[in-house]
Amino acid sequence: MTAPLLEQLANLPKAEVDALIRAMAPGEANAFEYHWRYRARPEQLPPAGSWRVWLLMAGRGFGKTRCGAEWVRAEVKAGRRRIALVAPTAADARNVMVEGDSGILAISPDRERPLYEPSKRRLTWRNGAVATTYSADEPERLRGPQHDAAWCDELAAWRYPEAWDMLMFGMRLGADPRTVVVADQLPLGGFGRGMRNPVLMRVLTTVWPLSP
Repeated sequence: MTAPLLEQLANLPKAEVDALIRAMAPGEANAFEYHWRYRARPEQLPPAGSWRVWLLMAGRGFGKTRCGAEWVRAEVKAGRRRIALVAPTAADARNVMVEGDSGILAISPDRERPLYEPSKRRLTWRNGAVATTYSADEPERLRGPQHDAAWCDELAAWRYPEAWDMLMFGMRLGADPRTVVVADQLPLGGFGRGMRNPVLMRVLTTVWPLSP
């Protein structure tokens, strides 16, 4: 399926697109299903321009997990090589971010699906990119590793602000390290103060914009 055709489909009402997809050959329909850029709502796509942290705050059913997983998938294709996947617990990282219905494995077509090694907390893509899962309950695991991209899930449920601090200290690979944070609310205390500090980062959100 060509990019111009995908763009034309993306501009049509959803009902018309669904009807056209049903009429497609199985291979074409499957290809369109995996083109997130053309299926996502505008507010589900990363902001344009220069930024360090994208804070995506929205309620249940918005598609936050899908947004995070698709962002990771796109960044791997764009050249990111060391990615941190941080969730409130180790089980959340595995069950939601990696193996969930909208997790990385589920949203990746066969040719792009990474090898997942649970015992090593690691996903490896064919192009050499590696993502490591972390539990925010174990901040010390984030002390030392360096990354050029990170996806943080449900920050408000992290018990230790140190996990965020350790992650940020390690976001120093490459010329443009970026972090996506998905949450249904802002955390309290140290997290909130840090997220609002314009000296440290520029935070963007689709529902709660902050001054740069």
